[in-house]
Amino acid sequence: MTGTLLAGLSASLITILIIFSKSTNGAPTSAQCAANLPIKSWAAFGDSYANIVGDSLQDYEALMADDQCLQGKKPQYLAKPDDSISQITSQQVPKLKPNTNFVTISAGSIDLGLVGILDACVYNWIGSASLSCSQTLNDAASVMSSSAFGTDWNNLLTRTRSVLAPNNGKAFVIGNAAFFDETTPQCDQVSLAVYKGRGQQKYLTKSLRKNLNELIHRYNWWQHYLITKYNRQQVPSGNTLQYPIQFIDPDDRFNTRRLCRVGSKGTGSSEPNTYFSDGERLKTPLKRAAYEKLRPPATCNAKSGWNEYIHCRMAKCIQRTSYLALTTSGAGPSLDNWEEIFHAKTSGQDLIRDEIVDQIAQGPTLSGFNLRILPLGASIMAGAHSTHGHGFRKTLYDTLRRTNTVSYVGTQGTAPLIHEGHGGWDINGVSNVAGTALRSRPNVILVHVGTNDLINNNDVDKAPDRIGALIDRALGIAPDAVVLISQILPCSRDGQFNKFVTFNARVASIINQKQVQKKKVLKVWMPLTTEDLVDGIHPGDAGYEKMAQAWIKGLQRAANKGWIGAPVRV
Repeated sequence: MTGTLLAGLSASLITILIIFSKSTNGAPTSAQCAANLPIKSWAAFGDSYANIVGDSLQDYEALMADDQCLQGKKPQYLAKPDDSISQITSQQVPKLKPNTNFVTISAGSIDLGLVGILDACVYNWIGSASLSCSQTLNDAASVMSSSAFGTDWNNLLTRTRSVLAPNNGKAFVIGNAAFFDETTPQCDQVSLAVYKGRGQQKYLTKSLRKNLNELIHRYNWWQHYLITKYNRQQVPSGNTLQYPIQFIDPDDRFNTRRLCRVGSKGTGSSEPNTYFSDGERLKTPLKRAAYEKLRPPATCNAKSGWNEYIHCRMAKCIQRTSYLALTTSGAGPSLDNWEEIFHAKTSGQDLIRDEIVDQIAQGPTLSGFNLRILPLGASIMAGAHSTHGHGFRKTLYDTLRRTNTVSYVGTQGTAPLIHEGHGGWDINGVSNVAGTALRSRPNVILVHVGTNDLINNNDVDKAPDRIGALIDRALGIAPDAVVLISQILPCSRDGQFNKFVTFNARVASIINQKQVQKKKVLKVWMPLTTEDLVDGIHPGDAGYEKMAQAWIKGLQRAANKGWIGAPVRV
């Protein structure tokens, strides 16, 4: 890469740092929003999750208008609950008004067959004839990694970009929040099954909750990766600020607010501090005749849509079993509003809206901090395959120190760009050697590690737990530090890619668990694809520049939360 391009990328990082700060009450002001994305007209399209709250346009407008960035902006509302990605592309996007410059998108639940997964794993609408939970989860994972799915997403993003305002149009793809707290015991004997025949209870065990959360984290990873891949083609310079499609990740805002959360009774969905609906309130008595009016097809297709699928399954249940056997109480569940299950309630949608607005406002300014940073990991943290040998550290250092006091700590490298990156080392090796650097009491710890565990098949299933242990060790020695955990870069070597996807999905759950424990740990998305790697594992100079940009966004999020304090005197 030329020196001119590197200089341009470094300049873009300065731009990240000089964005407006938030107002004193923590909410972005309309002026801040206007400075970063002057919203002239906006639209929402996608599936049921794009509805933001229920299926009501009035609810959607009211929710979004309750924010300074969006007040007075009437949306063009195009979302349809049961549309697949290809249907959104062909039927919704063409209706977008010319020169719309702000779009929110949610898509993919139909393509993955999410309602069929919930049937198989949770609700059991048809008893023993329900599908296998593990099979539906495996099928969804196969869909995500398929070339057809990637093509569908690329077509959606391409078509969306083509109708956006040419100079300042941006689209925000909204990721999903994991449904459960997967560590609590009180749901282990809770079942939401409609058909409660012998052996059909489908209890919400820790294992099941973990698997369903992993599905969401895996899908978020794929959405981010496919968006990054598209953006890379559109903005060859690598300046992530210019990316026309942005990924919104609201997941960690739901910590302590998920189903089965600590202190809840059962799933806790009826409690105001639980932000998902599990459908319990929808189980109202309904006459059998309402079911008998339905004439289901021979096969119920989960990809046909939530309502159609659920109604089909319930009608089949009536055909093959006693109505009174549907539930232990003898009261059949209502056919109406079941599409609300496992969607965020209004309180949860508030959080999603806030994440969207924060992305627009891009605050606060990262200025005036005293940053003592520990880069911790293996060869990528050391800067392997960068021309100057410092990887992302030099750009990050040069950029941050313009408006902050910055120093690195570690036992490797040369000052001022020292680090604790050990080429070829696994998670445990890095954790074991980190003590000396941690006793320097960094207030920021940057972590990218796990690649060597995966490519060497080192007890891969337990690798995410080792990340959890590393976090605990780091915060045990430096308890006031904020730990930024990078999603590890994908690997393009034969047979490795999907292992990295699974690892990142499981580490996302570990990070959520640490936040619930009141630990200052954040996930950092890396805007790199396999095309950014020079040897299938390590990035080149351009990739390291993107990593520096991502670390700065992570630091901004930590600053938003008030997590970055002055380093401890040693």
